[in-house]
Amino acid sequence: MNFLYPLFLIAASAIAIPIIIHLFNFKKYKKVFFPDIRFLRELHEQTQKQAKLKHILILISRILALLFLVFAFAQPFLSKDKDNMNQAPKAMSIYVDNSFSMGIEKNALSMLDIAKGKAAEIIASCNDNDKIQILTNDFAFNESKFLNKNEALQFLSTLQLSPKNKKTIQILEKQKQLLSTEAAYQKQLIYISDFQKSNFPSSIQTNDSIKKYFISVNATTLQNVSIDTAYFETPSLLMNEDNNLQVSVKNNSEEEVNTSLTLKVNNQLKSVINTSLKAKETKQQAISFKPSNAGSQQIELFINDYPMSFDDTFYIAGKVNASYAVLILNQTNANAYLSSVFKPGIQFKTDHFQIGNVNTQLFKNYSLIILNGIQTMSQEVSESLLQYINNGGSVLNFAPLNNNTSGINAFLLSSAGCSYTQFDTAKLFVTSYNKSHVLFKDLFVKTPENIDLPIAYKRFTITSNAMSSEQKLFSFSNGDAFLTQFKVGNGNIYVCATSAESNASSFPKSYWFLPLIYKMAFSNHANAINALMINKNPNVLIENQKMDDKTIYHLLKNELDVIPEQQAVGNNMLINIDNAITQAGFYTLKLPQSNDTTSLAINYDRSESILTYWSLEELKKGSLLKNATWISGNTQQAAVVNEMQQGMPFWKVCIILALLFLLTEILLIRFMK
Repeated sequence: MNFLYPLFLIAASAIAIPIIIHLFNFKKYKKVFFPDIRFLRELHEQTQKQAKLKHILILISRILALLFLVFAFAQPFLSKDKDNMNQAPKAMSIYVDNSFSMGIEKNALSMLDIAKGKAAEIIASCNDNDKIQILTNDFAFNESKFLNKNEALQFLSTLQLSPKNKKTIQILEKQKQLLSTEAAYQKQLIYISDFQKSNFPSSIQTNDSIKKYFISVNATTLQNVSIDTAYFETPSLLMNEDNNLQVSVKNNSEEEVNTSLTLKVNNQLKSVINTSLKAKETKQQAISFKPSNAGSQQIELFINDYPMSFDDTFYIAGKVNASYAVLILNQTNANAYLSSVFKPGIQFKTDHFQIGNVNTQLFKNYSLIILNGIQTMSQEVSESLLQYINNGGSVLNFAPLNNNTSGINAFLLSSAGCSYTQFDTAKLFVTSYNKSHVLFKDLFVKTPENIDLPIAYKRFTITSNAMSSEQKLFSFSNGDAFLTQFKVGNGNIYVCATSAESNASSFPKSYWFLPLIYKMAFSNHANAINALMINKNPNVLIENQKMDDKTIYHLLKNELDVIPEQQAVGNNMLINIDNAITQAGFYTLKLPQSNDTTSLAINYDRSESILTYWSLEELKKGSLLKNATWISGNTQQAAVVNEMQQGMPFWKVCIILALLFLLTEILLIRFMK
């Protein structure tokens, strides 16, 4: 048995007080016996013996009550491992939750400040030869290092809120991994958090033998309104036309709230909309703007809300092109439906050429090339088209109306590994479409309840080899493809089983025709509209770039100029922004030696927006964690330290025993004769 505060044992001398009182009450007096009182004397002696026993029992109760009260203040403990307690030093991994929800203030202190205070008290109790590692949601390189007590306290003082968050299982696995490197040390794992429901599971299981302490900062549920997401109804921004935004505003509280949604474009106020949200309601709010000039567009949506503000702003980066160039190559005559889709105007610049009379050097200038009923194709056109696709271009092929497919098949086989085979005039229904494909994402503002899929009257069977990268977009009832995609190099080939004529299928007259071809035309502009999120979109693909050893992109924002991780993928560049960005806003990717720039909009992850938390009772009930101790934020940290460092505390037992002996004294005085 040991004591955490042994100096309190000095107070045990107070037990002399009831002893002195007892001895004073039993002071010896001279006895004088009178005759004829023999029977009275015998009765008195019997009563005196009972009284003496009563006083002795009362004395013992008082002494023990005082003694256990003193023990309670001295905090006795029994070491769980006497052999190792004074021999093996400790290796301690402390996770401090520094996510955005920890920025909420309570009694003029943020949750993060409270968590740091608890961690500091634990660290201060460590011995000089103990090792301490501090982990946050950043998972930074310097957080993997074990520190001494002073170094750990200094590192702890520098911790700040972070936009990043990690799943609980990731954190625990990381802590166990780090502790496994310290085989000669006693291992302890400490997890300090607000236990937000969105990030901490109600039940989690581990089977390791490491002692774990989960310490709550006692956060309280608060109301919060957030902009969850926002997106345009079209895949690209159009000049001098209304570009409609769908904004998802969410009320995470139990009360109805009124707020205003503000739209700024290039730092100029465009619109303000007042909106009301019921408790727990998510509302889709429409808002639009009409760009008058081509070029980059920095779109900012925001609401005013307290106390959480990180999710009040949503950034979108866009680029307006004066027009998009589309090339339609015909075998003979132009197709009326394709011509109506890409009719001359502000949105598209459309060129029509016959397949035998086209300048192949101009292919690179087009966002989309459509092959309309091609039967013959020269080697020059075939090679130029293949190069165009490999460099990131998109080609859409409509089959000819007759069975003359030798020319187009030669091109399809050499590029996509597919060909038109069996020709059939039997009516066949399209029965399914690939909902997960990017072309169908946000295709409609609201998906029709009864989907009207195309019907083919004249069609080919599209046959592909095993090595092709086919993704079917529309499928017939027999499983054959009506419209399918092949990935070739950095680009795409879309192959339709029929022609673009209305007597071949219902597709040209359906509501699928125009938006799908639009999205194909816009698909080469992958970054024309972007709204990325820290944690969820770590990489950005910069397409259609000629790479060499000197191609190094810089990430710019005001005074910030960093070189992010980047990797060449074919003729594209994959940029890792997750490790380079810690703040939301607008950024620019730029090649210093050129005018090549890409605007990026970075947003904070919304997983911290719902400010509801697990109680320790709920976590204890659902926990499957082995060797876990759950500690309330109201618990004195000294007791936590005692439990972790020395063993099982007994001060509570001492208080109970002290009260029990006081009660015994009262009962003896009241009932014992």
